Amino acid sequence: MQFKKPMNKLIIILMVALFQPSFAQNETSSEFEIIGKWKSEDESGFGYFTFEKDGSSIIETKDGIIGGKNFKQNGMEFSLKYEISFNTDPIELDLIFTELKSGRKLTWPCLIKVNNENEIVFARGSDGKRPDNFITSDFTTLIRIE
Repeated sequence: MQFKKPMNKLIIILMVALFQPSFAQNETSSEFEIIGKWKSEDESGFGYFTFEKDGSSIIETKDGIIGGKNFKQNGMEFSLKYEISFNTDPIELDLIFTELKSGRKLTWPCLIKVNNENEIVFARGSDGKRPDNFITSDFTTLIRIE
């Protein structure tokens, strides 16, 4: 296709440049859904993360189960919820522990990289700081099982 006027080329280039970011953003997050049960396996054994539709979350390890809308730990009652932002790259996920009596919250900042709809890389932050990569942080691969 040849353009006879230089202005037509400029308009086409501008249109492609303007619409390209919106196409890329839709491809990365619009189809992915975190809801479900995910399994992790590493040298310490198996672990499971469950993300519910209502925003609650459950973590299962060989040491026990924590999470949900109401669970007890050291004689205190807590809830565990998650918040996820698909507007960032990589995806930001916060696990939020709330002590029910006082309302105090502890946020565990995390990152997610989607490999496909049934496999993600999950990086956990520490000391209230979100990890900035998937190489030097505490990370694991999660496989959707439900």
